[in-house]
Formats: sequence, structure tokens, C-alpha cells
Amino acid sequence: MNRTGAAILLALMIPPVGIVPQAIAQTSSPVAGKVELASVDVTTVALRNMGSEVRISGSLTPIRRTSLTARVAGTIVELPVQVGDIVRNGDLLVRIDTEGLASALTARSAEVEAVEAQLELAENVLKRNVSLRDTGAASEAMRLEANANVLNLKAQLRAKQAAVADAERALGDAQVHAAFDGVVSARPVEQGQTVPVNGELLTIVDLKRMEVDAGVPTSRIPRVRIGQPVDLTVEGFSDRKFAGKVTRIAPTAVAGSRAVRVFITIENDDLLLKGGMFTTGILRIDQQQSIVALPTSAVRHDSAGAFVLKVEGGYLRRQDVSLGTTWSDQDLVEIGGLASGDVVVSAPLPQLVADTPVSVEGQ
Repeated sequence: MNRTGAAILLALMIPPVGIVPQAIAQTSSPVAGKVELASVDVTTVALRNMGSEVRISGSLTPIRRTSLTARVAGTIVELPVQVGDIVRNGDLLVRIDTEGLASALTARSAEVEAVEAQLELAENVLKRNVSLRDTGAASEAMRLEANANVLNLKAQLRAKQAAVADAERALGDAQVHAAFDGVVSARPVEQGQTVPVNGELLTIVDLKRMEVDAGVPTSRIPRVRIGQPVDLTVEGFSDRKFAGKVTRIAPTAVAGSRAVRVFITIENDDLLLKGGMFTTGILRIDQQQSIVALPTSAVRHDSAGAFVLKVEGGYLRRQDVSLGTTWSDQDLVEIGGLASGDVVVSAPLPQLVADTPVSVEGQ
């Protein structure tokens, strides 16, 4: 071969300066030359706060509410509250006419007094018969009869006393008082109306603590815990966030759906929120502070377990790692075995292997 032909052959074998052959970067075995990685192919490890989000929605409902009903039948003679009125514990809300109830109590009390008089007489007769029996002037049968009469009257007295207690309770039930601080949300009756026993009178709600009944997909419910925070936005207050937390989780999914009811409580001390308002929010799950999380593509596996390729001293080094929580919605996984500042190959480049000389663009 002449000198001209050799020169041409040599030029074809030597690549231009600065160009790395594609075959070198994509070989599946250790490469002899240095591999240059782009900055987007690696991730510098840094501690971060991680968590997933579940979007929820629902209507606000007062946690504490009560429907007051009439315990006695009668005509309403006093009804001092309207819907929307704030009431305090012990306030009079409804008073039912007590004239008939007072008369019944008087009659029951008179019956008690009559039986008490009869019982006093019967006890005296029993004492006399006991004395006469001891002297032989009265028989044992007379004493037994007098004793039976005393016992019978005592039983009657207990029954009459119970009737008096019932009449006193009915008289007290004619006045309905608030059992807690709240707001009147319903008043289906009017003053002067006659109501039956168990007839609905008022509904009182406590707006200081509200609740959202939201559905969470069954696929996410294993990660929901009591006490987890929720950021809520309420219709009508778009410029304000309300803080809530999970207080209850239903034990079963809603029939016909793949959602489990989760109850979220909101403190409402200023009473701005009302029952029935629609709210949306973000339930934060899997919250972890100051951890290492990398793209799932950074993790490699072989017979020895999970590992990553770490850029160290101009080479790719195998670094065994342990895996923790996976955030599939962000394509991240918690990693153990790395320190802040480590540089790890995170791009899906399966051809790279440990102990390959490497350089990173810009470093």
C-alpha cells in the first residue's frame, strides 16, 4: 500500500476531535473510553420534604346538632326564638301550656296524701292487734290481716308517689331549654300551635366545629390516617384557606362505588362557615420530612439487590441502596444509602455499568 492510501485509511479509522462515537455511549458492557453524560442524565442528591395529595370535595355539616321534640302534648304559649338566632346553654326556647299539667300534679299529690293517711291508720291498727295478741285478746289471724293491709297501702303509696314524679317531670318538660350553645337552624312550629308528643319543635346546630364528608378512592385509603392535615377552600371564600384534619374513616366503602367516606373537621370559631357550603380540598398523605427521594429510573436491580450508579472520582460506582415509600404520582421513590450532594445517574440508560470512566456536562 502506498503512503497516500495509508493516510486515507488512517483518517477513516480516527473520529474527529470532540466527537464521542454513539456506540461507546450505548454499549452494554464496560467501555474503554470516557462516557460524557448530559446534566439532565444525573441528579444531585438533596434532602426534601415529600408527600402525595388526594383531592376531596363535599358539603359542610355541623358536627353537633339536635332536633328538639315535644315531650308532652299541648299548646305552645311561648316561642321566643327565630331561625338564625344564637342561643346559649340553658336558654328557654319553647314553653307549652302547663295548666292541665299543673292540675294533674295537684290531683296526684292529693292521692298520695290520702294513701298516707290510710297507711297511718293501718299501722296503728296493726300495733293495737299486736298488743292484744300478746294479752290473748286478739287472734293471730287479726294481726296478719292488719299487717297485710299495711303492706298493701305501702305499695299503693309507692305507686302514687311515682305518679307524682311523672306529673312533675311532665310539668318540667313543658319548658324546652337549649342543651348547648348554638344557632337555631329550623323552627317548623308557631306560637299558639298545638303539638303532639314527639312533635318536632326546633333544630339547634353548633357551628363552631364543622365536618366534611368526602370520598377517597379505595386505592389511596390505606395511606389515610387520623389526624392528617387537609387544606380546604370553601365556596364564597375563594381567597382564604381553611385548615382541617381527618377525624374519622368509615370502615367500608360506599355501596356501588370505589370510595371510602373520610370525615374532615374544621374549626369555625368565628362562625363564618355555614352548613351546606360546598368545599374542595387537598388531603396530604405519605408526608415525610428531610428524606432522599430520586426518580424511579435511577434505581437498578440485579441478583444482589437494588443499587444506583453514583458519579464519584470520574467513574461510575455501584452504590447499594434501600427503598422506602414510592410516590407513583410523582415517579419518585425514597432512597436509603445516599448522602446529600451525591451525584447519581437518573436517566434510563441501561447500557451504563459500574467502573466506567465518566464526565458530566458542566462539571
